[in-house]
Amino acid sequence: MKITDILTMGHLEYSETLDQSLNVKGITDNSNEVGPGYIFIAIKGHMADGHIYIQQAIVNGAILIIGENDCKDLTVPYLKVENARKTLGQVAKEFYKDPSKDKIMIGVTGTNGKTTISFLVKQLLEKQGYSVSSIGTIYNEINGKRIQSVNTTPNTKTINQLLRESSDQVVVMEVSSQGLEQDRLEGIQFDYALFNNLQHDHLDYHDTMEEYFECKALLFEKLKPDGTAIINYDDSWGKKLTERLTAEGKTVVTVGEEPTNQVQILAKELDNVSVRYKNNEYDLWSPLPGVHNLDNLTMASCVAHELGVPYEQVTPYMAQFSGIVGRFEIFHLANKVTVVVDYAHTPDALATSINTAISKGAKRIITVFGFAGNRDESKRKAMLENVCQLSTHAILTVTELFGSTIDNLYADYVSIQKECRVEDKTSIVMDRTLAIQKAIGGAQAGDWVLLLGKGHEQYKENYALKTKTDQETVNYLQE
Repeated sequence: MKITDILTMGHLEYSETLDQSLNVKGITDNSNEVGPGYIFIAIKGHMADGHIYIQQAIVNGAILIIGENDCKDLTVPYLKVENARKTLGQVAKEFYKDPSKDKIMIGVTGTNGKTTISFLVKQLLEKQGYSVSSIGTIYNEINGKRIQSVNTTPNTKTINQLLRESSDQVVVMEVSSQGLEQDRLEGIQFDYALFNNLQHDHLDYHDTMEEYFECKALLFEKLKPDGTAIINYDDSWGKKLTERLTAEGKTVVTVGEEPTNQVQILAKELDNVSVRYKNNEYDLWSPLPGVHNLDNLTMASCVAHELGVPYEQVTPYMAQFSGIVGRFEIFHLANKVTVVVDYAHTPDALATSINTAISKGAKRIITVFGFAGNRDESKRKAMLENVCQLSTHAILTVTELFGSTIDNLYADYVSIQKECRVEDKTSIVMDRTLAIQKAIGGAQAGDWVLLLGKGHEQYKENYALKTKTDQETVNYLQE
């Protein structure tokens, strides 16, 4: 691609000194990735401003800089734009030859369930014979190769690069509200967009639930002209989204308990959900425990059916599903104690996880969880109240500090204990590995120990036991 292609595509003003015949070898917003012939796009991030790395990018070989600030006296041409994030998406789309147009693109959004739905969709489609790439929280998988994931939704340059590399027919992508708000999906278009739910979370980033919803709704503006929205109509925000999209003339398939839904949920019992579709009834079996996973399976089955997976095949396809790391991952200990590692970190998700253990016959429940330091404090009281109402005992510990300190988070725990009057039902152990050790050590046969909030994620802090994840800690304590 030549620079002139970018200028034409973006209608950007440029200096007369710019040699339009130059070939572009690469694009990036990371100055460390710049090589000879690269375009560097300076983005103002939440932690750092890319404009301060412009000189480093030039030294590394950049032939063009794009940014939002006024920059003069550079040794290479500079283009000033209003929104560098959007421009990155536009340039990436051009550089990588608009790869989303050649794929069956499935985007999944919602507060809870994105990862599970994505994994279930991938399983169903692969069993039907599709080749499927995935982009999401736990890892990205392209052409059967797993790549470490940094964000739930990568930036638009990375997404376009992954799509270009993929030879798979379908791409299933988890889509976060931050990713949408930060234009990380600029230029990406979807054949199917799924909305699962909207619950109290991320209000340190979004000021209100309404703002949070509007960010989620941005996904549905990225549907291809013949694209389809699949929406959980049992969620009140899903109803609102359905009304909006229907008024806009978009194709919408709703899933829920009301008879007016295209896919009606008739009943949920243990690991089975029965649905009605076009006057036919089907029983779907979930390999994952919990009522919430019946909802996740119903959503996943809906989009899979749109792509030709018969409802009759859902249960046999699911029988071969191996589970998801860090999503209600169960460990059966030798002393007949059951341990669960789960990513639950919102008030609703915590309650759902504990209720699932109750439905499985837990004798007593010891829950290990915590708050993210310097993150959404508005959900903390509801989190603690839900856990204490449903658990026998709760141990407050570190999930992640996010710039806070152990002492500050400890003080927060003491304060909220008193505020909620749960001192008798809670204890505080700030070292997460020792909190897990205490919980498992105090459990008896028939008890369930729930380790919530981290899921698959590695620890960011140094703890007494030299383990890196909750799963490793559980395994270490069994040795």
